[in-house]
Amino acid sequence: MAFVAAIMGVAPATADARSSPFEIDLYEPGDFVSQARSDWCVPAAIQTMANLVATAKSSSRPVPSQRQLDRLARSLSSDRLVGPGSEPEGWAGALNELGLGPYVVVSVRTRGEAIGTAARAMALTRRPVGLLMWRGAHAWVMSGFGATANPATNERFTVTSLRVVDPWYPRTSSIWGAGQRPDTTIPVSRLAADFLPWRRPAVRYAEKDGQYVLVLPVAGPAAPRPARPLLGPLDVPL
Repeated sequence: MAFVAAIMGVAPATADARSSPFEIDLYEPGDFVSQARSDWCVPAAIQTMANLVATAKSSSRPVPSQRQLDRLARSLSSDRLVGPGSEPEGWAGALNELGLGPYVVVSVRTRGEAIGTAARAMALTRRPVGLLMWRGAHAWVMSGFGATANPATNERFTVTSLRVVDPWYPRTSSIWGAGQRPDTTIPVSRLAADFLPWRRPAVRYAEKDGQYVLVLPVAGPAAPRPARPLLGPLDVPL
């Protein structure tokens, strides 16, 4: 956790004998956005995350459409990108361009460490976490969690459940099954079916392969929204 703590710009949490169960849920009715196309899970996740961030809810500036966000996230991905969709770096970069960051991409060796890292980041920043599901093929948004203690103030905590928003809902995948209802509570023991180590069959990612990948909010002021337009006007509003 030392590497992640350094990225987040905070000292490790300290043990607290007064620890008690802790929960956080950023979700409010209407925050969910379903993906408009099968390959637009990241754009829908970005729109959902914008809805979950309190400062964004009070902003008068509209969030770009899914088509615009797909183009933005793809433009911020690497030249290794093959086929439709975008990379985690494009997801994080788009959030930062929108002024919802700072966000970084983090690869973690074990599922348990990844879940703990995500929970601590959310407790510290009060912002949602991006989860790369289905071996990196799909995006979920972590909208909350339950733990035995507050990860922001106690290093001895166990995450018991996550609250997730799945842009795939209300669809059903022939491989992965039905999409999760918005803000579904999932016990940590059930995450193993969907939260799997990164593996993209067509491309090798040495820094991600075999690891659990997060789009992680980090401590610090929100990135300023750019004065320039993010993208040109859209021909089809999706």
